Amino acid sequence: MKQPDWKVPFILAGSLAVLGGFAYWLQYSHKPKQTKADTQLKKPIPLPSDDTQIIQFRIKSASGVIEGKCDSLSLKTCKVGAKGSWTITYPSNVKGDSDSIKDVLNNASTMLATDTIDLTDETPEKRKTLLDEYGLSEDKRTKIGAEFIELTIEGGKKLAAWFGEPYPLGDKVFVGSTSDGTLNDKTIFVIANFYKGVFGKPFAYFRDKTVLEFNRSDIDEIKAQTSSGKFDAVLESGGWTINGKRADLERMNSLITAFAMLKAKDFVEKDALKGAHIVLRYELKSKTNTYTVELFEKTSKDIKIKGHDSVPGESHLYVQASDLNQPVEVDTMFKTQVDKRPGELRYSLLLPASDKDTVTEVKFKGKGIPSEVDFQLNGKTWTQKDSGEKVDPTHIAKLLDTLSSEHTVDVVTPAPSVGQDAITLELLDAKNAEKAHFVVYSVKDKVYAKDLSQSANEAYALGPQEKNNFPFDFASWKVAPDHGKNEKK
Repeated sequence: MKQPDWKVPFILAGSLAVLGGFAYWLQYSHKPKQTKADTQLKKPIPLPSDDTQIIQFRIKSASGVIEGKCDSLSLKTCKVGAKGSWTITYPSNVKGDSDSIKDVLNNASTMLATDTIDLTDETPEKRKTLLDEYGLSEDKRTKIGAEFIELTIEGGKKLAAWFGEPYPLGDKVFVGSTSDGTLNDKTIFVIANFYKGVFGKPFAYFRDKTVLEFNRSDIDEIKAQTSSGKFDAVLESGGWTINGKRADLERMNSLITAFAMLKAKDFVEKDALKGAHIVLRYELKSKTNTYTVELFEKTSKDIKIKGHDSVPGESHLYVQASDLNQPVEVDTMFKTQVDKRPGELRYSLLLPASDKDTVTEVKFKGKGIPSEVDFQLNGKTWTQKDSGEKVDPTHIAKLLDTLSSEHTVDVVTPAPSVGQDAITLELLDAKNAEKAHFVVYSVKDKVYAKDLSQSANEAYALGPQEKNNFPFDFASWKVAPDHGKNEKK
């Protein structure tokens, strides 16, 4: 006879016992009430109105104590949802991060209970016992590990939410509410444990993370030592030059913006720079100030795993800036944004857009092109002047668009040797004045253009996708024969 399997019934019975015990605890010991319709009654920190200004905040969490005060009360920007001006007053007196504090205060004011426990009908003795079980008794709230967030509102009233013991079901916690230090012992809140993490951020989260404070339009000189060498950039009459050459205004603005938008990931001690090597140094100058930035890189030692190849360590970037009295760690993307070669910041169009509109003649010759191709602009139509191989005139318009709208990626010095596929390109205006004169050639998968009107031994590097916009494959530029056009019918 087959023996019965008692395992499943035992598991089910045990589960029912646990659930039954919790139901009894919930129903008779702790008396939870259904969630009330009034949202304010579900908030441990019920602000009087949406326009209530918050004078100060104080947070105590596993990360320590953080205190801050609002400096923009007169501007009415200390209320929830507004981006006020804040000062962190403890553990150090520093400027606060307006965005981070705004998020914390928003969470504090909108924190809602999933359930509430009504202790109104309990005797004082029973209530005291339950509060101690919840971790919210006066004795528990004065212990060193107690956690809370307190807001001081206009008029000086202090509203706080205290976090007690974990709720026995779900990822929740018991929370008590105090007003001017007096606990509401009639209503206990059951809150998602998520909020403890929201308020338990480290000091660096609350302090302002701006590395440099300056007006971008005030910067008129830049001195740099990057991984590729030195360069000096100067702003004169609305235009930038770099090492005496015309610079690209958009790229210079992007470079300055990278410094203006730089934020600290973390604030570190000077010892963090031990073993780091300097990557670059910048000086950004205005009429009245000089802002310096030094970027350091530090790579942790290779991680040795027995029986495996070594794993490269993680790279960290640190900045020491003139506006800060300690180094900060920054995002690795910052290095890409500012570690520039001078050529990357040079003017990046082979033909200025204003010159494109004045070009009336285009000539080119080179390998695979039987004779020089010469196009002239008649009204709005490009017409081939010579009687050689006929070229599709639509390519001329595309060529001019490429020269005047596709930015070069770098200026290379010295220029790579001119290859055998070189094409000489000349652009003239109606007065036969030269607007541009280049030799364009390829080296492996890269395309270069050397300005023949300049004596400097340098070449502009173009993106590889631009190769098809030049007549390297001359056959594809020729007019396709129309076999049916002249046939007799």
